[in-house]
Amino acid sequence: MGFFKRLSLFVFGLAGLLALAALVLPWYGPWQDEATALLSVDEYYVAAQVLVAITAFGLLVCLLRSIFTRNRKTVIVSKADGDQVTVTRDAIASQATHVIEEDGTFVARRVSVRFRKHGHVCVAARVQPSATVDVVEAGSELHERLVEGLTTIVGENVDAVDLEFGDAVEYVPTSEIEAEADADASGVDAPAADVPAVAQDGDGPAVAASPSDTSEITVPMARYNSSNADDTPMGEE
Repeated sequence: MGFFKRLSLFVFGLAGLLALAALVLPWYGPWQDEATALLSVDEYYVAAQVLVAITAFGLLVCLLRSIFTRNRKTVIVSKADGDQVTVTRDAIASQATHVIEEDGTFVARRVSVRFRKHGHVCVAARVQPSATVDVVEAGSELHERLVEGLTTIVGENVDAVDLEFGDAVEYVPTSEIEAEADADASGVDAPAADVPAVAQDGDGPAVAASPSDTSEITVPMARYNSSNADDTPMGEE
């Protein structure tokens, strides 16, 4: 809500309350005589008239807006030769939800879409992380992905994207998050999976153990051959 609209609503509400009090107090309340006497004062009477006029004008504006304001459910994203391409509000909200939940890190709890003048679109989303995340970094990345994803369906009409992060589903200690970030930054790979044991028969090529092999450790036989050769007496073959 802009400053002018907020100020107008404040003036309208305050004027309505004061005008109502000025008109009701002479009829009801413990100060009926005093309120009636104030109406004979020119300044008070003029002020009451101004308050009533402001209230009447505000009510008229509200009535006209309720009659003539259209509930736009689509936005025009392009025009060509008198034809136009429109996108519904639900389609934009669905696209934003898919972008938020595509990697499983976040869950979109609420997505609201507002249309502004000239086809501009504003999207506000409440996001719940599946685990504790760095909101500054993750929020920046998610914001970029949202803008890119929304641009694919509404073009350059994305006016604003607001994100609100809620509490995470699962808590992860900050130390683990920092450790993962340091590991990613240093390029350290995750521990490799168990490699099948390799058996070597004599001087032949190494042979990988088959998946059905139940032995956990396979000792290369070449080592035993070399050690036995050292222990063999000279002249014996």
